[in-house]
Amino acid sequence: MSSELLNWVYAYLERDEEIVVPIKRMWNEWRALHPEPSLDDFTALLLADDRFEEMEGVDHTEGLEWESPEEFEEYVRDMEAVGFFSGPRLKLKARELTLEHITRMIKLHNDRMEAALQQARAVMPDDVSEEEEGQLIDIIALAQELRQQLREAGLDPDDQDGV
Repeated sequence: MSSELLNWVYAYLERDEEIVVPIKRMWNEWRALHPEPSLDDFTALLLADDRFEEMEGVDHTEGLEWESPEEFEEYVRDMEAVGFFSGPRLKLKARELTLEHITRMIKLHNDRMEAALQQARAVMPDDVSEEEEGQLIDIIALAQELRQQLREAGLDPDDQDGV
């Protein structure tokens, strides 16, 4: 099975637009069709293959506290549902990261974040304080400002004619 899995990951990384892909995202897709391996075994197998390069991961739970393990698990599920995976990333050594790719990914993730923030504001409870709502509005404004800065720098891939 390991050669089938490694070939599947290779093909996945060859075609994925992100180039640097969260290992857990790939594992979730693999596990939808296969009962094994565990995430730890999947990760170890990939990191042992010299065609792949581990890239620094992120932890979307860092610095946050939960009342219960169930609350933590719900948070992780919700984050992953909108495309935010914690943990290490992987890329093919043969695929080069270019300025165009990095710019496209910054825009993609900023757009995703901005949409999630707008959705959070739309479902904000009525009893939220004015200060808390103001903080969310400020964060949305920062995401919009980043989009504008990309555009002004000529780095917005959707803004081909500079408008």
